[in-house]
Amino acid sequence: MFETHKPTHVIHLAAKVGGIKDNIKHPAEYFYQNTMMNNYVIHYAYKYNVKKLIATLSNCAYPDAAKKYPMTEDQLHDGLPAPTNLAYGIAKRIIDIQIKAYRKQHGCKFSSVIPCSIYGPFDKFNEGESHFLAALIKKIYNANKKNIKSIKLMGTGKPLRQYIYSEDLGKILLLILEKYDDDQPVNISPDTNLSIWEITEKTLKATGSDLIIEFDKKSPDGQYRKDLSNKKLLKIIKDFKFTSLDEGVKKTYEWYKENEK
Repeated sequence: MFETHKPTHVIHLAAKVGGIKDNIKHPAEYFYQNTMMNNYVIHYAYKYNVKKLIATLSNCAYPDAAKKYPMTEDQLHDGLPAPTNLAYGIAKRIIDIQIKAYRKQHGCKFSSVIPCSIYGPFDKFNEGESHFLAALIKKIYNANKKNIKSIKLMGTGKPLRQYIYSEDLGKILLLILEKYDDDQPVNISPDTNLSIWEITEKTLKATGSDLIIEFDKKSPDGQYRKDLSNKKLLKIIKDFKFTSLDEGVKKTYEWYKENEK
């Protein structure tokens, strides 16, 4: 790809991603595939003289339990990621180390970003591999379609999550590519940090659903919180207007209805 297209600028988004169940079942695949993708993309960007590269980490790369919240970029290496996605979290975290190494040795203008949880059109909605919000949208759609009155969700509903609409992330990545050049990562997130239960309530309202929600408290909750500080980001992108969760969920639900098959 580098030989054929000779890109001057690269945004590295490729990753093997999935929900908590898939991370627990397939840690070796998550570690191997992600480290190989990162190694090759970053190395070949250097080899083919890419002028600028932005690589994406994940909020899963942060420590399982942080000293303070929301987490700032200097806390990235303070402790191990959550045990439920340790392999994935470490594979994403070492992007930061690789980028610092290539900047130091080769002077590459490579940087990294750390997005919060992402949702939107073209998300992964397939069973077992989707993240919470995509799985919730699919469950609500199926329940409404089949006239089922209740749905069951994993865990207690208490963990806190930040979500960014995918199109917002796309716009921000282009701004970062244009405006930022440093070896320290940049968190990408809105201010909103809600519990799984609060997100569920908003999703039901945005989709016009009145389903009864049941939580399977025997299943794992995952990391309790992993919210990110966006102070550094807002200094770079200034007055960016984030899509509200209500609006973004409504757009995603409508997209899923049209593209379900």
